[in-house]
Amino acid sequence: MAGQIHTLIFSSSNDFVSVFDQIDSDETSHRLFISRMPQRRLIERLDITDIEIYWLTEKDGEGTIPPSYNALLDLISNRLSNHKGTIFIEGLEWLSSLHGFDSLLSFIRTLTDSIHRTHWNVYFSVDESSFNSIELNHITREAPILTLDVLVELDLIEDKSNEFIGVKKSENLEIELHDDGSPKLLFLTRLPRSGFSKSLLQRRVLQWRRMGLDVSEVESALYSSDTESMYQAYNIIEEKVRRAVQLDNWISENVSDSQERSIAQFRIRQLTGLDELEVRYFLD
Repeated sequence: MAGQIHTLIFSSSNDFVSVFDQIDSDETSHRLFISRMPQRRLIERLDITDIEIYWLTEKDGEGTIPPSYNALLDLISNRLSNHKGTIFIEGLEWLSSLHGFDSLLSFIRTLTDSIHRTHWNVYFSVDESSFNSIELNHITREAPILTLDVLVELDLIEDKSNEFIGVKKSENLEIELHDDGSPKLLFLTRLPRSGFSKSLLQRRVLQWRRMGLDVSEVESALYSSDTESMYQAYNIIEEKVRRAVQLDNWISENVSDSQERSIAQFRIRQLTGLDELEVRYFLD
């Protein structure tokens, strides 16, 4: 239902943008994102092709908007009369620190009145640790908390199907290093078909890249508009990555010859010769 404001409880921009594709929006709807991150950083985490983005900052420049309630309301008012869609806003904590909490609450109430009877929905990202309980209650009274049954943190998805030996899950994106400084390969939780989206695949590709894996085979799927074909391409590379991680973990623990280990690990990160390496190390 349009014409509503909701609060989403998140502690980071990464968490917030991870739900964008999970919020209902038809192809004719406009999406406006007022972000605390510049576009050059968002592009690593989000497909911004069809999203109008403004960086909430005191710096002047194209695509920026100052932390002023008047500026924010002017921008939003101009969109309300011309489109239908969804508005994502973060930075309430900063706005409150600059102008006081009462002014923030007044802004939320004004925005609520503005979108009433429109075809727009507004979603605030709020870090509950930045407000005391009374302030948080005031915010959520005006903008009720919305709980989404979505995949927020890729590495916190429950994966009951994992039967590999030596599985390690990354609950954050901190990549461990081998003694030679190369990144260790980690088992990441498998993405289920339900809720799968281009945005989730983009972030998974970035995770794999950070581990030094060559996943160019799946990157072409990001240009597809067919979610099913994207998921099929993901499944193929996902299986290769899992085999690579299992090999890498075993070789790190059991191959003492540094040259042999380096050659094998290079091939593993290229996702080439996996069959040969499995025969060599697992069937001897």
